[in-house]
Amino acid sequence: MPMLIVLLAPASFVLAALVAMTDAAGRRRFSWAAIQAAGALSTGLALAALAAAVMRGPLSAALVDWHGAGVSVRLDALGTSLFLLVAFIGTIVLRYSRNYLDGDPRRGLFAAELCLTLAAVMTLVLAGNLALLAAAWIATSLALHRLLLFYPERAAAVRAAGRKFIVARLGDACLLGAFALLAWTCRSADLATVLAQVRDGAPTGAAVPAAAVLLVIAAALKSAQFPAHGWLPDIIDTPTPVSALLHAGIINGGGFLAIRFAEVLVAVPAAMHLLAAIGAITAVYGSLVMLTQTSIKASLAWSTIAQMGLMLLECGLGAFPLALLHLIAHSFYKAHGFLASGTAVDAVARRRAAAPAAGGRARALGPVLAIVLYLALRPLMDRIDPEPAAIGALGLLLAIGAGLLLARATPARRPAANLVRGLVLAAFAMLAYAALHAVAGAALAGSVPAAPAASWVTWAILGPTLLAFAAIALVQLMPETLQARRGWRTAYVHLAQGLYVDAFLWHRLENRATTAPVSVAEVRR
Repeated sequence: MPMLIVLLAPASFVLAALVAMTDAAGRRRFSWAAIQAAGALSTGLALAALAAAVMRGPLSAALVDWHGAGVSVRLDALGTSLFLLVAFIGTIVLRYSRNYLDGDPRRGLFAAELCLTLAAVMTLVLAGNLALLAAAWIATSLALHRLLLFYPERAAAVRAAGRKFIVARLGDACLLGAFALLAWTCRSADLATVLAQVRDGAPTGAAVPAAAVLLVIAAALKSAQFPAHGWLPDIIDTPTPVSALLHAGIINGGGFLAIRFAEVLVAVPAAMHLLAAIGAITAVYGSLVMLTQTSIKASLAWSTIAQMGLMLLECGLGAFPLALLHLIAHSFYKAHGFLASGTAVDAVARRRAAAPAAGGRARALGPVLAIVLYLALRPLMDRIDPEPAAIGALGLLLAIGAGLLLARATPARRPAANLVRGLVLAAFAMLAYAALHAVAGAALAGSVPAAPAASWVTWAILGPTLLAFAAIALVQLMPETLQARRGWRTAYVHLAQGLYVDAFLWHRLENRATTAPVSVAEVRR
């Protein structure tokens, strides 16, 4: 019974939502006091649940049980860490929305819908059976849809919400199909039972492979993966608190699903390869398009698409602890990015005016030294956290990122001294990365399987992806040179439009749905 206390967290947000609904304008202090109390209670319960899961291992308990379905919770490192993440960021977003919507006659209703969305997400990460997880998955999507339509006069947001609704329903169908197959073949809807049977190889036949493929598709659709990504950049017209909650929490649902059902995916290598391929294509595509965006929010949206792709690539390689670290770090970064987007332009201008960056050789030297540093530290990192070669190679992306930061942070004056200082910080970041990966691996030891051995298919996906990111880094290092080339200027225009993928898939469909049919007589006239 003590484990079931965590259900008070989503229940408290539902209660806070009911209180806020009685104060549509959000002017009474009692309404906001109830919301703050729900946030504080949820954060405290999440901290206690995370401590219990780390010390005692995965735990399960049921309040209502019927053939494994009903109301049950599963407390492990994955669920409780995301529970804490949602509670903490959700509380901050709610506090931000109080000031953001000050004077809006529907501020209280907005806060109520935010609370209901947070309650659904918390239930999702805590669910201990397939039925409750599916219900929370669908409830999260429907609650988000209401938030996206909070300002119905914003036509672009309404169109994007309609596209997202269609994609989400397709994802729901895939999820329900996968869960039905797993429950049928395992004769139980209990999450721990299903994962244990798959781990032991008990289910036979085509049910598990089919379920794994459906889970991959559901995760890809939830996380706005190529080519079903077009709705996410168009949702920037929604209120900033909604964007922050979406990009810092709800969009991570695909990554959570892949990690939660890691046992099922690892049992089907083809599903792992499919997940890695989808993630790799989306990561490269999203990164390229992001470079061409001039709007802060649009750039953040395309960054989210790329980061979700990279996260699913990590899951496809079997690096589930790394994917969890990525998910948590990305959530904090995107929450801050959207909530501070109003001051981002001024901050960038101040940084650029502070000191001009070094050019030419000094700027190109940073990435080269960062990669050499990573390769030199790799033996020590392997001692801290032994990992398969494919996951170690994926760490080259960390070196590429550190190299870009070195190139941008090296001023024209005294570049050598600042470069050395940057390399020291980069070395610290790389060793910290290995240590955090080891901690995450230890925490998830009882929840996810070990990474499978890399096959030639794995390297065929990973190799071109690393080369593509190296090329993207070069593009960012020499913008002046590229701008002088006509071919790049032409490519820039097409990339800024997302290579027209969204127009091809959605605009044609929308035009057909909204254009009245023309009769034969009218055509002849």
